[in-house]
Amino acid sequence: MSNPWATPVRPQTRKPVAPPRTPEPVAPPPRAPDPVTPPAAPVPQQHQPLFTPARRPPPAPPQPSRATPGVAPPAPSTSGDGPPAAPVVPEEKRAAERSPRGPGLLIGVALALALAATLGLFYLQTRPATTPDSAAAAAQAATALRDRDTASLEVSFFDQAGVDVTGDLTVTKDGFAIGTLTDAGGGKADYHASGDTIAVRGDSAWWSRRAPARTDIVTDLWVRPDDPPFPVDDSRLAPAALAGMLDWVRDGGTPVTDAETIAGTSVVGLRRNGWTAMVSRAEPHRLVWFGGPMQDGTPLGTPLGLESRPLVTPSYVSVLVNPTPENARQPRTPQESVPIGEVPAKRPAFDTTVRATTCRTVTCTWSVTVRNTGTAAGDASVIASVAPGMTQTQVKNLGSIAPGKSATTPSMSFPNPAPTNKNVTADYQAQVFNRELHGSTLGLMRRLQENGIVPGRSKILGALGPAPTETVLFALDAMRRARGFDAGKAIAAMEDVVTAGALPEVGELVRSTRLTNPEILYTKLPDLIFEYDTGTPGTPVNEQIGHRRELQIAAGMLREDPAAKLTIGSDSGLVVRSGPRTSTVQIRSVSGDAVSANLESALKDLEKATGTRTVLLYVDPSAGYTYVAARDHFDSYVKPVWCSGNGNRADEVVVMNQTGTQRWAKKDFPGCA
Repeated sequence: MSNPWATPVRPQTRKPVAPPRTPEPVAPPPRAPDPVTPPAAPVPQQHQPLFTPARRPPPAPPQPSRATPGVAPPAPSTSGDGPPAAPVVPEEKRAAERSPRGPGLLIGVALALALAATLGLFYLQTRPATTPDSAAAAAQAATALRDRDTASLEVSFFDQAGVDVTGDLTVTKDGFAIGTLTDAGGGKADYHASGDTIAVRGDSAWWSRRAPARTDIVTDLWVRPDDPPFPVDDSRLAPAALAGMLDWVRDGGTPVTDAETIAGTSVVGLRRNGWTAMVSRAEPHRLVWFGGPMQDGTPLGTPLGLESRPLVTPSYVSVLVNPTPENARQPRTPQESVPIGEVPAKRPAFDTTVRATTCRTVTCTWSVTVRNTGTAAGDASVIASVAPGMTQTQVKNLGSIAPGKSATTPSMSFPNPAPTNKNVTADYQAQVFNRELHGSTLGLMRRLQENGIVPGRSKILGALGPAPTETVLFALDAMRRARGFDAGKAIAAMEDVVTAGALPEVGELVRSTRLTNPEILYTKLPDLIFEYDTGTPGTPVNEQIGHRRELQIAAGMLREDPAAKLTIGSDSGLVVRSGPRTSTVQIRSVSGDAVSANLESALKDLEKATGTRTVLLYVDPSAGYTYVAARDHFDSYVKPVWCSGNGNRADEVVVMNQTGTQRWAKKDFPGCA
């Protein structure tokens, strides 16, 4: 019998959350110089030991390499057509660089973040007695480049909004290129470019940043991507183009007066319009390094593939030049590859349609129709709930559904929740569980849905491949414990993770189960730009500080030390516990020349910290010369700050940039209080 006093329950299907907008960072001031237990990831990543040398023929004498944060460069290709093999570094040297399991161990682990593979251009060179004319030296270096058939380079590209990738490349005079691309935070791909044809072979972390809906399909295959995989035009890195760059800097450039060495090489240089080019001080003069903002009217032009992004801050590039390109192997035409859209995807995909009408009876009924829009048959189970009225989920197994076919659940019912003479809007929630797509997460999906979290409604999250989907589910489950949690904001944050290409580091944090406060991600993930330099006047703006680097460093710590447990602070601090040892780390990004200001700020925040206290200054390519500067450059910043009454605030200062990792401890400053 119907209840004449019951007010209708009106069905409502919420629209998917709109994709998050790209954060709008503000340009730094121009600088003159310089709970369920997550399963293991389905596609294991290969990581080399910390401080693994780059895959380059070693110049003579041998050189040490730079630290590789996040994910160390993958093992050399065995296919016979990849980049050259890495030089062998004595184990005792690697062990020394990793540091023993003492007070500095946790920080050594922290440095496994992923600056990307480096050339390791570390060799000592005697400084000439006289200083050559910078313009004349640059002219001689340009002439030498025009005589070369190849250039062997390490090209670090950085964009504040989220792209941080390094290409270890050999480029011919015709603009063909071969090499390895490595993402900060993890992800590697072999790279071949021949004219307009570009092919890559990436690991799962690489593709989860670029094609998360097809990661499992294209991993470890040679494919031709739709978008440029590297933002720098290879033809502008050919030897003659580099010579032209030197000519451009010479024309109107001013001598550099604040740079001494780069990777152990004494240098002189010129600056023009924010660009700096450095050549060896000793004859024969050669190009050692150049870098600057990528904009119209500059040597490398604007970035490829980022044309649609509002360039509030310019992208930056920093290029180290291998001194022995004669040993570099000539690039070849890419192997047979398939356009990424043509790689066959044999897996199911499902759409749901809620079938419900306005309920005017004591009992309301509804059903769900599921259609397989994929390319393979698959079992489908509908997770169904209604809020209010049927808040506890029900699971309706529809069996296997063939591609293009549909199936409908039996009718489901629930008591009409509408009070007398009042309207109630009901939210009918339905998403499909498929073991191939979702693994063993049925219970997790039900729990999330009963808390109002339905990621399957999002067009972005609902289209992800299996591994990225699990990362999203675990992250949402972690965030729901946060104070003031809002399901819509959490869904939007995870969409931001996907569009920003940050799935690998977030996955490491939530899958490890060793992040002691995973709910902190609720406040960290909505701000996934790279950190602003808080030591530079005028930044941050609109409180868009950024948390990307902090999360990459935290993920690198957990990945490299299986015994570590980590707590992320509400600021830029980390507390790491590994066995009996505790370490507190204050992280600062340096995007300009404000090294002292950042160091002082971090030391102040460490004053009341416990355990081993460490300052980590992470230098970004936008810092110009500082990004490639050697220890002597940083000595001039670290020592005055340390010896100004700060000696008892920290146990170690660590600086990371493109050419290496430098450490200072109390023993390095005898006589300082």
